[in-house]
Amino acid sequence: MSLLILIAATLILFGGFLLLTAFETRSGSRVGETLRRKLDRHAVRLTFIATHIDWSAFVKHMVRTVFERIAHDSAHASLIAVRFVERVLTRTVRSLRERRVGIVATHTESRQKTTLRETLQGFRKTLKKVQIPRHKTKSVGE
Repeated sequence: MSLLILIAATLILFGGFLLLTAFETRSGSRVGETLRRKLDRHAVRLTFIATHIDWSAFVKHMVRTVFERIAHDSAHASLIAVRFVERVLTRTVRSLRERRVGIVATHTESRQKTTLRETLQGFRKTLKKVQIPRHKTKSVGE
């Protein structure tokens, strides 16, 4: 059945081609002239390119480019994996050190930025601890 459909489609297309050429010879103009001219130019250009390309050099270049890209991507992936393992090991060592020595925070973590409010509260506490001697002032009536 599919073979009959293909044969019928071929005959219909061939008949359409014959009718179109007959119409064009009678009228003296081409149907879709600008489109056909562009298609002809593209066909000539592609034919020229296909006959003048050094296919072996092209394939060699493409294979080299693909392998370079694969090597770059695999190196990048391995670098990401190494950095991930480094972070995991750093966290593990830090937690083991904290358990063993009893360190609550590392040197960098203890230097956290304090807010202005916390700084002022610390300053007030230090002022309360320090006793400032008061000078006796004379009153106006004395």
